[in-house]
Amino acid sequence: MASSKPGLFAREATGLVREIGFTLGVIIILSHVIGLGWQKRAFQFTGPRPMPTDMFLGNLPAIFWAFLFCGIVVLITGYAAGYVTAAMPRSGGGYVTISRVIHPLVGYMAGWLMFLAEAFSYGLIGVAVFEAIGIFYNIALAPEVLTWTADPTILFIGGLAIVWIFAIIALLGTKLYGRLMEVIFYIPAVITIAFFAMWIAGAMDPNLVTTGVKEVMSTPALTVTPEHLVTLAVNSGMTLKIASFFDAFSFALAGAFWAYMGWYATTFVAGEVKEANKKLPKVVVSAGLIIMVVYLAASSASAISTMNVATRTVDGHEWGFFQSYSWLSYGDVNWTALGVPAATVDAGKQWEFLNINFQPAWSTGIASIISRGMGLGWLSWVIALAGVLWLANDIPPFLLVASRTFFAMSFDRMLPESFAYVSEKWHAPVWSIIITAVAGILGCIAESNIAGLATYFAFAGVVGTDIFDALFLTLFCLSCALLPLERKEIYDRAAVKHSIGTVVSVGALATLGAGFCLFIFVKESPYIFNPTDVGQLYSCIGFFLCIAIGLLLYIYHLYKNATKGIDVRTLYLSIPPE
Repeated sequence: MASSKPGLFAREATGLVREIGFTLGVIIILSHVIGLGWQKRAFQFTGPRPMPTDMFLGNLPAIFWAFLFCGIVVLITGYAAGYVTAAMPRSGGGYVTISRVIHPLVGYMAGWLMFLAEAFSYGLIGVAVFEAIGIFYNIALAPEVLTWTADPTILFIGGLAIVWIFAIIALLGTKLYGRLMEVIFYIPAVITIAFFAMWIAGAMDPNLVTTGVKEVMSTPALTVTPEHLVTLAVNSGMTLKIASFFDAFSFALAGAFWAYMGWYATTFVAGEVKEANKKLPKVVVSAGLIIMVVYLAASSASAISTMNVATRTVDGHEWGFFQSYSWLSYGDVNWTALGVPAATVDAGKQWEFLNINFQPAWSTGIASIISRGMGLGWLSWVIALAGVLWLANDIPPFLLVASRTFFAMSFDRMLPESFAYVSEKWHAPVWSIIITAVAGILGCIAESNIAGLATYFAFAGVVGTDIFDALFLTLFCLSCALLPLERKEIYDRAAVKHSIGTVVSVGALATLGAGFCLFIFVKESPYIFNPTDVGQLYSCIGFFLCIAIGLLLYIYHLYKNATKGIDVRTLYLSIPPE
């Protein structure tokens, strides 16, 4: 099965080299996953569903339990994806397995949409790096504020620059690119120790949080304390919208799943992983375990550091700075009840009206606030640097995933063959990297909102790309369940041995978990099926246009290959060469 007819693929060898070891394989996943979102999930998904401390399960917020539940799904789906890719370890990962096990069209569409999801996200993150500078350094520099990080033009140009700088570096090969990934991974990883040190210090001494809040959020006209913010939260309706644990947990699932997305990233570069046929499942599961531990520890530690600050009892329930800060940052605040005019709210000037230098709640931000409370201003700068680098190190893996998917489809002659070109000197898929950078421009537009275009490019934003990603993962896991049933000869040759019942069961369970993730993301995207304004209508059209373009490309290349005498059915029954 490994051998193929002459001319079946773009050439007899891919030209890629297996240079990715176990450690780098794990780092690729960790970098892809641990980015910006996890740094605020504890607060972001507490604010809209406020729950008093006395209703917490095990004295921990709902997001902790959401991370635990989703982490179990991650381990099961990750092993399924790693196993089936190890059975046919080629670049493109799931695109190869889905197209060879389920159906060529299904695999093609899954691969196409996954390419778009990762390429758009590549641009999103490029812009988000500059947004993160404003988020974290506005705390470190308080009361000074970096206003330029909110300028759409600067964000777009900055994001564009990052997209192309990383693309150019990627052209120099995976070995050099891997060294870059290691550098921008290890620096924030080491500094993250300081995150936990600050959270623990805040939990042990609530006065550090109080002093830090005064340092960061006070203005010449008002000394701001956590008690002040708790009063604002109570007066603006927080305690009137108590969520049950189940409601808060269900809501937090979307945020937890989103924070984990990309937990199988190394499968896409399987053709460049050393001993991928044996080690790939271990790489994916090891990375998943590390991520789950980090998320559980960070969400609980950062929350606990603020739970015992400015506590008060309202109507028999216990509230504190944790819920209040979350509510004021991400909840449905009743600004009218606080005396803020509607026009001021519409202009986004409500905190200026209240004379507060308010900074939204982030776990990283809490660590920085506590360091300010300890009089360690320099440490808040270092923490801000780590917060930015955790986002920046997402960029290389997203480029790898997208470019290798496009390369694999081109190598199958189902996209222009020129995109399958690999540099003989650097062993990099040159044109696939370049097309990824070009597609990333749409992500830059969606995230920066340059010229007010973000609404019209929502399909290239976070939710739209996650739907594509979750659909791909569901089919990826399904290919694992069907492998011993549909392609037993490949199953029999797999280096990692399991019984047919085990593979089918794990694959089926993983498919259910991934399908639930897909359901959550679709539920959070009402504009897809029910657009309510012109902007959402354009986004809806763009979303389905992405799918239509993929179908047209498939039909075109199916016809083109047929005219050349290439049997596409035989092609998709064959595993691409090394």
